This record gives sequence, structure tokens and C-alpha cells, in this order.
Amino acid sequence: MKNIVNYLFIFLLWAIGWGCSPLPKQAAPLALHPSNGNYFIFNDKPTILVTSGEHYGSVMNSGFDHEKYLKTLADEGFNYTRIFIGPYSEIGGNNFGITSNTMNPDPNLWLTPWKQDSVSALFDLTQWNQPFFDRLHQFIGLAESKNIVVEVTLFTSFYTDHQWIRSPFYFKNNSNGIDSVHFRKFNTMDNGQLWEVQEKYVRKIVRELNPYGNIFFEIQNEPWSDNPHLAKTIMTDTLTHPYAWQKLVEEANEASTLWQRNIAELIVDEESKLPNRHLIAQNISNYGMVIENPNPAVSIFNFHYAYPDAASENVVLNKVIGLDETGFMPHNDFIYRSEAWKFILSGGALYNNLDYSFTVGNEDGTYLIDNVTPGWGGISYRKQLATLRDFMNGFDFISMKPDKVSFALNGGTLAGHALLSEPDKQYALYLHGGKNCQISLRMGKGNYSLVVVNPVTGEKKGPIELRSESDWVKLPIPSDFEDIAISLVYLKP
Repeated sequence: MKNIVNYLFIFLLWAIGWGCSPLPKQAAPLALHPSNGNYFIFNDKPTILVTSGEHYGSVMNSGFDHEKYLKTLADEGFNYTRIFIGPYSEIGGNNFGITSNTMNPDPNLWLTPWKQDSVSALFDLTQWNQPFFDRLHQFIGLAESKNIVVEVTLFTSFYTDHQWIRSPFYFKNNSNGIDSVHFRKFNTMDNGQLWEVQEKYVRKIVRELNPYGNIFFEIQNEPWSDNPHLAKTIMTDTLTHPYAWQKLVEEANEASTLWQRNIAELIVDEESKLPNRHLIAQNISNYGMVIENPNPAVSIFNFHYAYPDAASENVVLNKVIGLDETGFMPHNDFIYRSEAWKFILSGGALYNNLDYSFTVGNEDGTYLIDNVTPGWGGISYRKQLATLRDFMNGFDFISMKPDKVSFALNGGTLAGHALLSEPDKQYALYLHGGKNCQISLRMGKGNYSLVVVNPVTGEKKGPIELRSESDWVKLPIPSDFEDIAISLVYLKP
């Protein structure tokens, strides 16, 4: 009997640690890369997040087939999506001209975090709605299995009374005797009893999602919309940017900024009691501005409809600069494609096109976007965006920074460019609107491999070997083009 016990003990030791493979170590949550905080590390790999995703309703709209949607993103090679989960919807009416809007579900299919009485239709802000959390877990878990990062946007501005009077937080829509406040005060500390409800909601979401590694939290979508401060006015191309608001660079005012800081502190405080820590994002402005006095709790600074300078001017923060929404431009692949390329090659690490080809019934992104919808997307554009993703993954981009000194136009005309480099080692160059142009780069002495990439088709020409004998080298590339991308990598002797 003693021998049997000994054998059992030996077998147990073997099974636990000697004879069986150890359980796989769970990758750390999405984080800033330790060698260059302008980029992410995810699943132990340097990462740039790129997507063309649906209009944020994939969790709150239970009529949306999120399984098909996430499969489509994964199959097309994208690694990122953005969702709204809180007290906001675009139910009823024509919100922003979006005719097939996932944020406009049938009211019976709208899921919120709070229980709703089936008779009175009133929400109880003290009771959680388990079907919502079940769907949230399903979505995040499935995304994690497909290596897709989810931007969880906790709050958004209310743009008009139309959205506000449908919110569970509107005083007539709940049974909790909540104060009646103007929607512009909702995302401020001057919101009466709402702060207590907001705090409980944030802490609940943070606890629920703590086990997942594929998320980050965004405090509020477009905080400059309900509490704006005009930073500056800009000149824009009226053909590309036809709306009056597209000439305004607005940021959040002091009341909004204080409230956002307090929300970030709630996230940090709640996670201090939990196993995992997740990145926090703050939505800064439209187009771009130099970020001053950044919130130390924030690791991702997002812009909408961003110009390249939004990234290049803020890389000194050693934090991720993102373009997490774009649209409201004419339906033209080039306009969106060039925006994405220039932003990423200016130091950005996150890009999201608001893709209106994803709708209820077309969760595979095959809906034909109508002429009035204020944005673009579709299969053709997503293939072009995938070319940008593949191009960047061909570099050791962790070692690269935006470069405004190693480029020269020697002749002809050029509409625009962006250059990301590790000087004398690797260069990623994007050019558009070239007419009889001659381009030179400043490179150290040695041999380089040059590849020319067509951003539309992904077709590559090269590699060819290019010799640098001096500081500036003329690139053997076409002189006329709509847009092209250039890869130059040093060849070790």
C-alpha cells in the first residue's frame, strides 16, 4: 500500500510540473511599448491598431450580429474596434444623416446597463441589466479570441435634446428621482445626483472587464461638443470639408476637463483593487492641436478627423496618438486613404475609419453606402487600408519617429507627404499628388533596399538595391502619381 501511495505521489508531481506542458501564460493587457510609448505592445508584439469599423452600436444594438462583424474584421486582418456602451443612443430621427445607423436600434432591441420596467418603461439606475453584461462579455471575449482590441467608450456628448430625452439618465426616464439637468451639464461635476450614478456605472464596467487583455477605456467621445472651448479656426478645403464646424478646432472647457479627470481617477482607483491595469484614452479635439498639461492617467490621446500634425506635434509625450474617428468627407477612397497613411506615417498608432457599410443585416460590411451618409468605407476601401497595415508591419516601427528633415523635393510639385524613419536604417515614406516631381532622402552611406508600393492595389515594385554615397540620394521612383508609398531599409554588409 505504501508503494502505491508513493507511485501516486510521483505521478502527481509529473502531471503537475514535469511531464505535462505548463499552462500557457496569459499575455499582459494592451500597454504602451516599453521602448517607445508612441506605440502599443499587445500579445507581446509591437502593435499599431488599424480598422474600418461599424458605428459603435455592436453591443447596445442586440439586433446586430456581432459575431459576423468580428469575424469579418478578423478575416480582413484588422485588429481594432470601438463601441459605445452607456447612456446614449441615436434612436429615432435622422441623426447626422446616417440612414442605416447601428446606434439607432429598434427601442425593444436597445440594451443598456440598467434594468427597464416592462410596464412603465422606466429605468432603475440602481439595478443592473444582466442581458447587457452578458452581451458585453460575449463581444469582448470573442474579440479577444480574434486578437481584436476594443475601445470601450464610457460616455459621449449629447449633441441635442433629441438624444438626451431618450437617455436612462434623463429625469423622466428613470424611477430614481434623478435631478433634471440640462444635457450640457451631464458630463460635468455640476450634474446633481448624476455623479453618484456615473461613479457606480464606471466602477461596474471596470470590474466586469478587468479580466480581458484586449480593451482600453475612453473617457468620453467628443467632449468639445457639449462643453466646448474654441482653440483656433483653420482654413480648410471646402470641397473636402464642406461643413462650417470643420473650420473650428475645439477642445473641452474647464468644467468638462475636471469631470474627465475625475472619471479617469475612478478607473485608476477601481483597478488598484483588481489584477489588471488598462490604458485610458482621452478625446482631445477635431483635426489637431498641441496637447498641454496632459492628464498623467491618460496614455492614449485621440483626435477626430485628424491632420498629420496631430500626431507629429505630440509624439514628444511618449504616449499613443490616435485618430479614432473619421468621416464627413466626400465618398472618395483617396481622401480617406491619404488621411490614414499620412497620420500613421506621422507617428500615429491608432486609426479608425467610421465604416457605414456595416449595418444590421450587413454585418459583413457589404451594405452599399448611400450618397447622403456622412462617411465612407466598404470592401474596396478596407482592402486599401489593409495595405497600410501590411506596409507598417514590414518595419521595426518601434525604432522610428516622424521625420521632417530627411526629405527634399528637388523639382516638380507634390501635394503632400509623410515620412517616418530611423535615420540611416529604415524609412517609410508616403507621397501624393506628384507632378514631374523629384524626391531625395538624406541617408547615411551604404546600400539600401527600396520597394515602391501601390496604396490602392498593394502591388510592389522591387526590391532594388540603392547605393548612398552622400547625405542626399535621389529616389528612382515615378515622377507622376496619385499616391505611392516607399520602403527603404539599410542592407547590412
